Amino acid sequence: MVPLLVIENELKQQLDTKIACNLKICPNIEPFSFEQNKQRFVKINFSGFKKIHVKKIHYFFYRKNYPSNTIIHHQIGRGPYAPSKTPFAVKLETYLRMTKVPFLNEHDSLANRSSKGKLTWIEYNGQEVADSEFCIQFINKTFNIDLDKNFSDEEIGAGRAIQRMVDEHLYWTIALVRWVFDPKHGIDVGRQLGVSRFESLRLKNLAKKLSYAQGVGRHTEEEVLQVMDEDLQALSKFLGKKKFMLGEQASQTDCAVFGMLSQIHWQACGGASEKLYKKYPNLIAYCEEMKAEFWPD
Repeated sequence: MVPLLVIENELKQQLDTKIACNLKICPNIEPFSFEQNKQRFVKINFSGFKKIHVKKIHYFFYRKNYPSNTIIHHQIGRGPYAPSKTPFAVKLETYLRMTKVPFLNEHDSLANRSSKGKLTWIEYNGQEVADSEFCIQFINKTFNIDLDKNFSDEEIGAGRAIQRMVDEHLYWTIALVRWVFDPKHGIDVGRQLGVSRFESLRLKNLAKKLSYAQGVGRHTEEEVLQVMDEDLQALSKFLGKKKFMLGEQASQTDCAVFGMLSQIHWQACGGASEKLYKKYPNLIAYCEEMKAEFWPD
């Protein structure tokens, strides 16, 4: 994959045409064109490239010729201790492994984000789907999958509520502890996860800004830790002595819960979230069970 940088409203005058246009040099390239975005971008139709934008800088990447009828899971690279540094990539790949649908991982989303700016997204036969939850719905519809068919309506409803708590609430406490609070106490999680100082600072500011808009970021550090503990306690009580969240059979809910807990279980690096998490041994055993079942590699 060869990126060619383009500045807004101005194409570079000197493209390396041998790299850009000679398909004999790049036999795996599938010709691809895109339409003008009338509001922001210069009119352009350049065969062979896919347009991606980050703020006001645009990148063009060769569109790979992926196998047909295969889910292409775009995500960031592997984490040093867990499958990914983001819980949503773990969530989605766990679901792909759980359902055994044909899929390939493409670790390119730091530059090649989805249409919604998400780091975790899929494409299937050229169709792109953004957001892990919509990706799962697309997979279910495309491959006629229903992991919840053996559960009651009450169990499915409870599972959905747990999933929403994890994705939309617990997540923000983990982000704040990792990027904002732990570094204040000398725990450089970013360095241990292979993240540069500059990127750690950017993620710190982003976590503060977005979590403030969401609501959790308006709380003090002590209050955020209290909220995190309450969410973990709720998960622990709901799990009880069951093997998986809804019983002895894994469900879609487990993918979201395991994805989020994986960030504490393996990548808290001795921080505050790890101390809270260790209060709940059944959650620790649950993560090890999920790893053995769906991530033996």
